[in-house]
Amino acid sequence: MRAWKWHEWLGAIAILVFVLWLVLRPVEKPTPILPPPPVTPSQPAPTPPAKPTAAEGLLSGYGDPASPPIDDLRKLNRVLGGYFSVIKEPSKNPIGGNADLAAALRGENPNRTVFLPAGHPVFSPDGLLLDRWGSPVIVHPEGWQRIELRSAGPDKVPYNGDDLILSATGLQKNP
Repeated sequence: MRAWKWHEWLGAIAILVFVLWLVLRPVEKPTPILPPPPVTPSQPAPTPPAKPTAAEGLLSGYGDPASPPIDDLRKLNRVLGGYFSVIKEPSKNPIGGNADLAAALRGENPNRTVFLPAGHPVFSPDGLLLDRWGSPVIVHPEGWQRIELRSAGPDKVPYNGDDLILSATGLQKNP
């Protein structure tokens, strides 16, 4: 039997060290899978104003039995005038009816401006604009910044003789 040469010893030691390293190396712990971070909306949520808004001031006395019922629609029309003087972007959040207009006044508009807080008495629990008799106000968009408002009147039946109609120009119309 022949004796190992120095380079054979060196190779055997290198193989032994490699095997020991494979067996004794520290095992990495698997990294825990974290839940994804919460998704934030692209626009911040509207923040309710700390003090009464100008629109709330315009609606002061809304539904007051001492005032003529058409005054309620005039007050809403003035709020719309304020809304359209602030909101200049017609393509975002178009107003197609009562629900859209009510949401826009609560802050679901391009500027995220709250004109009326969600708990304002002009809103139903479902978030619709109500007339003094508790019926949803009928909103007829005629164009950008042109909205006709209609109240179903005391009988709460829309499109009959006791309806109150305020044109987009702010003039009372006959039903």
